[in-house]
Amino acid sequence: MPVRLIAADMDGTFLDDRSSFDHDRFHRVMTSLRTRGIRFVAASGNQTVKMQRLFQAFPDVDFIGQNGAEIQLHGTPLEAATFTPETVKRILTIMDQFSAAQVAVCGVTTVWIRSDADPRFAHDMRAYYPHVVAVPNLTSYTQGVVKFDMIGAPQTMTAMLTPLHQALTGLAVPTASGTGIIDLIQPGRDKAWALQQISKKLDIPASDMLVFGDGANDLSMFRFAGQAVAMANAAAAIRAAADDVALANTESGVMAYIETHVLL
Repeated sequence: MPVRLIAADMDGTFLDDRSSFDHDRFHRVMTSLRTRGIRFVAASGNQTVKMQRLFQAFPDVDFIGQNGAEIQLHGTPLEAATFTPETVKRILTIMDQFSAAQVAVCGVTTVWIRSDADPRFAHDMRAYYPHVVAVPNLTSYTQGVVKFDMIGAPQTMTAMLTPLHQALTGLAVPTASGTGIIDLIQPGRDKAWALQQISKKLDIPASDMLVFGDGANDLSMFRFAGQAVAMANAAAAIRAAADDVALANTESGVMAYIETHVLL
């Protein structure tokens, strides 16, 4: 199949277990992709502002952030879909019923957590997001909210998925994005939706897209794109949903697959 756009999830997919990647190798890959007119999209649950720092040496990289709510194409302003303030308040009220989870409210540039949040959770949030602010009451921060994070013990969070789906119907969609992590995203605003918007803007059909992922929040991309590749480190259900399997993220699996299946 022709490939005109490649989209890769970040954590557990493109990035290694230290949240890094081989810059020299990626420079060679990007140079080759550029000569062939192939776009590369970093598609993550992360904020776009964080990914821009990660790829600051690679201005040709495009971005899907916050699991689909943010889109940044080089040369165009960042687009971000946000919850209405009233919806944010309703979601926060519902999340209060799930006290086993720590909560973060995610905006385009800022993430808010409670001042009395678990210290380990607060530390992890600050390691994951570039600008985290602790506040006494989350309900005061309802403007420009892109998604919510809920984090807790893996088994507890897995058991929480179904009741969350039921409680948040029409308001938000719970999506498992990692062990013990649930993102609450806007209905219809997932990574596939973002790819669809990019498809329209760049006139690239889904059939010409190759996507990589390792988690449940990547499955919408798998269903949308012409070819889906799971990482060897992905769960069996994710690998079964893909057309092919790449080397693990710790082995630069995305770049290795591109080199052997796209650039040869």
